[in-house]
Amino acid sequence: MKAGWAEEIYHQALFQLLQGQGIPACFKPRKSIFHRGVEVHTFEADLIVWDLIILELKMMPQISSFAPSHYAQIIHYLKCWSKDLGLLVNFGPTKVQIERIVWDEPTLDVYENYDAVKADFSATDRLYLRQVRKIILGAAQEYGIGYPATMYRHILAIELEHNGLNCLPDVIVPARFGDRILAQHATDHLLVAERYLMNVRSLYLRPPAYEFMRTKTYLNQLGLEFGLLLNFGKKQLQIYGVKAT
Repeated sequence: MKAGWAEEIYHQALFQLLQGQGIPACFKPRKSIFHRGVEVHTFEADLIVWDLIILELKMMPQISSFAPSHYAQIIHYLKCWSKDLGLLVNFGPTKVQIERIVWDEPTLDVYENYDAVKADFSATDRLYLRQVRKIILGAAQEYGIGYPATMYRHILAIELEHNGLNCLPDVIVPARFGDRILAQHATDHLLVAERYLMNVRSLYLRPPAYEFMRTKTYLNQLGLEFGLLLNFGKKQLQIYGVKAT
């Protein structure tokens, strides 16, 4: 095929080549994950070969190495289809790039750090956050790590509501500059019991400082005291308490 075609053309060509050589391959398989009867995420892989190997195909001529989001994407697929081997393939450069990705489901490890907030917890805060923590750990036990943050966020929203805790997804935060409101900003945070913000991330070794900073920004803008930053990370579930100031 040489260089210069759209990504979908390489998908079709590789699938035809596999079929021509008698290699079993499933093209664009889709799989949905449901939680309490609600579809929380749908995955679509590019190719699954021999029912063993997942291929994720790209056409990125200007990129010399794969980005963290590409590794995360194929890990999501490996996790979803319960496979342990994937290939990231980039048809963009003059020489095709292929990287082998191995997924070994880790035993769930949990790290918690509430140092920033625990001194200011009221009895009510402790009661709420004990219940929230139980829900978080339950979701982690059921689904493990390796899925996208959007899926964990959706699952937690369902579980919080199911357990009687009001949960507002994608809470709107006013962006104030001085006395003016510049915009109503739609975040990816959950507002729990009208008291706490929850920022849910995935596949970081540790959440970057930016995630702590923006949660603090939203807490201040909403007049709230506390939040939680969750990371369903590469090797462990991490829960951090975040204080507004």
